[in-house]
Amino acid sequence: MAGVAGPMLRRNPFEGVRFLVGLAVGGVIAGVLLAIPVFLAGMLLQQVLPEPLRLALLAAVAVWLGVADLRDRTPHIWRQVPQRLVRTLPGGTLGVVWGIDLGLLFTTQKTVSLIWLALAAVLLVDPASAPILLLCVVLVASLLVSLWSMSKHADLPERRSRKWVVRARRASGVTILAVALSLVVAVVQA
Repeated sequence: MAGVAGPMLRRNPFEGVRFLVGLAVGGVIAGVLLAIPVFLAGMLLQQVLPEPLRLALLAAVAVWLGVADLRDRTPHIWRQVPQRLVRTLPGGTLGVVWGIDLGLLFTTQKTVSLIWLALAAVLLVDPASAPILLLCVVLVASLLVSLWSMSKHADLPERRSRKWVVRARRASGVTILAVALSLVVAVVQA
């Protein structure tokens, strides 16, 4: 996103801002759409599975995701938003389309597994928080893209970008494994 928004902001600031606002709007639309099935599935799981089992499942998911991140194997689909649309859609429309695509979470690449853990936690522990969590994820992502696009680092070379991804995944993996450990402690004490 920053690779598109940064140059767009420099070339035509108005179009760049329209893109970033569209990105946030599209993300909100997708967040609301995704929140409905996550909420319904989570409510069903709450009725079917006892809480200690749901916490144990969440701990298992956290261990899997933490190890995946530490091994540089964050689970995601190998797809990015359609690049060809940059040349065919105006900034605001492009932002909405890409915002929806990114906001659906399952349709594009992920750098770390923290989003997956948060989604699993909502599904298994607190489905009522699905709309809040998903809206926060897309709004924070839009804010970060906006801030990164306006920074001097927006055109980070691929080699340096890859090093950053590996570091982020390691930090994410350690964080997720710490969450898994706290979940195991909670299950054992319950």
